Amino acid sequence: MTLRLSPGTVMSTQEMANRMKVSRTPVREAFIRLQREGLVDIVPQKETMVSRINLKRVEEERFIRESLELAVVEHFVKKITSQDVWRLKANIEKQKMFCEQKKYAEFVGCDNQFHEILFEAAGQRLSWETIMSVNGHYNRIRVLTVQTEKTMRGTIEQHEKIVALIEKGLIDQGLIEQIKVEMTDHVKKLLYEKEELLQQYPGYFEEETTGIHLQL
Repeated sequence: MTLRLSPGTVMSTQEMANRMKVSRTPVREAFIRLQREGLVDIVPQKETMVSRINLKRVEEERFIRESLELAVVEHFVKKITSQDVWRLKANIEKQKMFCEQKKYAEFVGCDNQFHEILFEAAGQRLSWETIMSVNGHYNRIRVLTVQTEKTMRGTIEQHEKIVALIEKGLIDQGLIEQIKVEMTDHVKKLLYEKEELLQQYPGYFEEETTGIHLQL
């Protein structure tokens, strides 16, 4: 998920068992779960490999995320409290810290926590858990997209704008559509960065999906 093991890396149950200081059984179980989530490819009796990023799956995961993010807007605008707003602002400060430290995976994790706060405020925890359970390929491509200060700063600015709109929304319910526009733009951001990623990290993507144009 964090790309510390890059796509295409070959692993073995024994190697990982030794590394984690556990028996091979929990490692095998973990590999099976990762295979279900599309994060590893297993060839029986041969090898287990960190899966390459599938752009078709990225688009499908992004579609699920965008659909649920937009559906939750009205709920959190109605239910969000000043304490939730404080948590969002504190989260943004952590994003700024990770940006300065160039900790890309941590930055993406913090980005996800920002959205998790919104779902919790809306009382839609299950929807957020659904997103996270099918978010592996989208999350990995996000780790790549944020590896420039410009992209990280842009993400932070979008989050700050969303919070500012939420604070106005506590008074003016007419701002819901404006918040939805910002959320849509935020989730679709990586679509504009795909071609550059393909050139910069060609070995990270499945060959049969590199010609796919993600839909706007």
